Formats: sequence, C-alpha cells, structure tokens
Amino acid sequence: MTRRAPAPPLPVAAAGPAAQAHATAAHAHATATQAHTTAAQAHATAAHAHATAAHAHAAATQAEPVEAQARAAEMPAPPTACTDDAGCGYDPATERCGADPRLNRQPPLTDQGIVCYCDAGACALLRVLPVPCEGDSDCAVAHEPRPHPVRATRERPHEKGRPCRDFTLSTTCERTNICTLRRHACPKR
Repeated sequence: MTRRAPAPPLPVAAAGPAAQAHATAAHAHATATQAHTTAAQAHATAAHAHATAAHAHAAATQAEPVEAQARAAEMPAPPTACTDDAGCGYDPATERCGADPRLNRQPPLTDQGIVCYCDAGACALLRVLPVPCEGDSDCAVAHEPRPHPVRATRERPHEKGRPCRDFTLSTTCERTNICTLRRHACPKR
C-alpha cells in the first residue's frame, strides 16, 4: 500500500464559505485515510506475527510424537515375569505389557483394544482392531492367544447352537457394524 500525502488546504482568504467548508472536509478525509492506512499496516503486522507463532506451534507439535517415541525408547521396559493374565498390565508410555502392579489392567475385550496376557511366564501384548461386519454371520471368536472377535471364515465359522450348551463365547454384529464378543453367564456344571 502506498501512503498518499494529505491534500494541502486551500487558501481561505480567497475562497468563500462553501470553499472553506469543502477544504475542511477534504482535510478531515485525508486525516481519516491516513489513520485507516496506519490501522491496516498494524493489522498486517499482527497477522504476520500470528502466522509466525502458528508455524512455530505446528513445528513443535510435529516434533512431539518423535520426542515421545525417543523418550519411550530410553525408558526401561517394565518387568514381564508373570504367572497369570491378571498379573499383566499395559504401560502406555512404552506401549508394552508388563508385570508391574502400577500398570493399567485392561478390562475383558469386547470389540477392539489391547489385551495383556501371560504367555510362557512373560507378559505379552495383543492388539485387536475393529472387525467390520454386515450381519452376525460375518463374525466369529478366535480363542488364541486370548478370546477376541475376528471375521468368520470356513475354518472359523460363526457360532451355531445355543448359548451355554454349545458355547460360552459368541459374537454379534452391532449397530456400529463392528463384531462384538459376548461372554455368556453360564451356570457351573
């Protein structure tokens, strides 16, 4: 933007009252234009400062996951010796399962998530991704390494029969179109 110099006032002695009013109005307009130009420059400077700050924040945010991974790699792994599944918990900082009692114990899995379990005396991790479905026949139960829903196949078909008589775990396709594992409360035999 280029700044224009205000128009010089007309000589008042040679002009009449109308010319004097016109000269006053022109001078007021020139002053307002100069004030507007100054405000626009201040706004542009503020916008540039905001953009610079946003760029710095974006760069810092992109660096955070890398730094978090580096910190996780430097952290010692939690102890993994266990005797049963209840002794294993999840450590989100290292993204591993361990036997430390302070680690997060995971609830029984229903549709997706993390399962920490004891395998051959050491805590292990199983990540279960959501299984898409369109009907119950698309879902099945995988029992290894721990029960979780999977896509039904010929080798692993959807459960057939009656709950508690033929099976204690079953799957259904929920309204969200994700296979969900159900644990039936069956009486002890």
